[in-house]
Amino acid sequence: MKITVYQGKGGVGKTPIATNIALDHEYAIGTNEAFHVYDSFIPDERLIALDLTESFPLFPDDIDVVFDLAGAISKESHSITSAICQSDLVIIPIENNVKSLASGIGTIDEIYDLEDFTGQCLVVATKLAKGRKEHFGRKEWDKSNDFQNIKKALKESNIKLPMKPLKLSNAFEAIFEKEKSIAQLCASDPLLNYHYRDVKAQFDEIYQYIDEV
Repeated sequence: MKITVYQGKGGVGKTPIATNIALDHEYAIGTNEAFHVYDSFIPDERLIALDLTESFPLFPDDIDVVFDLAGAISKESHSITSAICQSDLVIIPIENNVKSLASGIGTIDEIYDLEDFTGQCLVVATKLAKGRKEHFGRKEWDKSNDFQNIKKALKESNIKLPMKPLKLSNAFEAIFEKEKSIAQLCASDPLLNYHYRDVKAQFDEIYQYIDEV
């Protein structure tokens, strides 16, 4: 399986998503981030870091890789296009704000404009927060205003893609502080399990979708 986590805008949750996938499923990580965080906890044999203008090698079918990509698609961004075009799935994180929505929609259009891309796309609505007047259950984040606003923006742009919710949580910082996935953090401490259980369940939904690709 080859998975790319990509969005033209930074700060939407690409690296935490990619890292969580890699730690839970022991995937290799490919990144074009100049100042990435992987050296301390991803073994050298499972890490390939390139410049934006370099191309990732074509990995064989028996090697699982998740690509964590920065930058924008252009004629020079060979790392981005070489990763996307060999990916079975591209995960596009989108946050509910004007810049992220515009960038996310533009990113989706650019991906499908790539002639060699034959995979699927999944939108992950990130940093979902519950407003004071919002009422829904712990497992119903797809009913949140943030999620629905992202869904509406995609619909208005004639984009029909599956979406999964991912709530705002300090679990994403803990991934890098503890160098463990959210599931591993939950398994290590009952208190962390209580605080992070909803985010873990949301990742389980994402993993179920990945398994079906």
